[in-house]
Amino acid sequence: MAGPAVSTDAETAFPGLRQSWWPMLLLFLSAIIYSIDKGIVGVLAEPIRREFAINDSQMGLLLGLAYSLLAAALGLGLGHLVDRANRFRLLAGCILLWSLATVACGFARGFADFFVFRMLVGLGEAGLAPAAVSLIADMFAPGERGRALSAYLIGASIGSGLSSVIPGWLAADGWRNAFVICGALGVPLAVLLAFPKEPARRGLANGGSDMSGIPAKLARLWAIRRTVAPLFGGFCLFYIALVGISAWTAVFIGRRYELELPQFGPSLGLMLLLSGMGGYLLSGPIADLPFARQPGGRVRILAVLPLFALPSAFANFAPSFGLALLALAAIGTAMPAVNVAMNATIQDIVPNDLRGFSHATLGLLSAITAGAGGPLLMASVGEMSSMGTAFLFVGAPALIAASLCFALAHRTLKHG
Repeated sequence: MAGPAVSTDAETAFPGLRQSWWPMLLLFLSAIIYSIDKGIVGVLAEPIRREFAINDSQMGLLLGLAYSLLAAALGLGLGHLVDRANRFRLLAGCILLWSLATVACGFARGFADFFVFRMLVGLGEAGLAPAAVSLIADMFAPGERGRALSAYLIGASIGSGLSSVIPGWLAADGWRNAFVICGALGVPLAVLLAFPKEPARRGLANGGSDMSGIPAKLARLWAIRRTVAPLFGGFCLFYIALVGISAWTAVFIGRRYELELPQFGPSLGLMLLLSGMGGYLLSGPIADLPFARQPGGRVRILAVLPLFALPSAFANFAPSFGLALLALAAIGTAMPAVNVAMNATIQDIVPNDLRGFSHATLGLLSAITAGAGGPLLMASVGEMSSMGTAFLFVGAPALIAASLCFALAHRTLKHG
């Protein structure tokens, strides 16, 4: 099997935005569709739960484990493909899979059917981040990657905002209608992604192509475990809080302030949009500053960010809906900066032929811990007290532990 096209950074200039604006636009739109199809279940959790006659813990399984199960089982294989195959065509297949699976969720007859379809959504979406980040690393020079990653990830923030608005509008005719329409949006995008030209791969280890298998790649990650373990651990802990709080935000607001989705959906969507976009607009330039590009500079930023998200864990103490939204915006603003700094750090510390696999490994670990555990853990605590209490007892410890892990990773990078 022929290896991927290889180019060293010195051989040719990076394509940059002039040649890469169309692929970047497609990646941007992919992030929007991804966030809509990922977040729609949390927004419509209450009508789904009522129709299927299930409790919060079972709904937590649909919000977390169902989405993460296949992604965790097959994510490493997807990451391996990212390092070897045509990334645009791989993305096209992934988007087609998750879009059709989202449509299928609208026809689910009960809990079991919905669980299976959400597994397929999670599997398809597991291929987006590794492929997109790998492509961006080959299209933009190191000093431009933070801003390029921010531009791509702003799409995720827009999608998160739209996921709280569009389903609310569409759900007026039933929650199933929202799944069918939102899922169908991704099909034409999948077709367009099959055609862009694959950029040359750069920075391959020893100047060679990627011919190593999964065990060899795991061994290479294990060799740098003193840095990778606390770095990945901090990310997973942050995402336990993020995914848990995000998945149950709509339910928390509806129950805590006795509001229906049409009453708070637009305000929630606007908060997600502004906090996410603001976070990405600030984090990209910061990640490219000279001090951030120094060894361990971006990890130093990572160590502080979870602490900025702490107000979200205390949203239950807000006396009004508006103040609760402000508190919840904290984690929505910190999340983009964590994503940009984390993605840029991985690009810095691993060679090209390990980037897709490294992101897939991180996706696997976060799927198991955060994707599966976050919503279910919140539901388990919430059933004993309230969802707001769960935000505090699960979210706050996870965020503080994440900060400590990132600080440890910075120490290992600083001291080699």
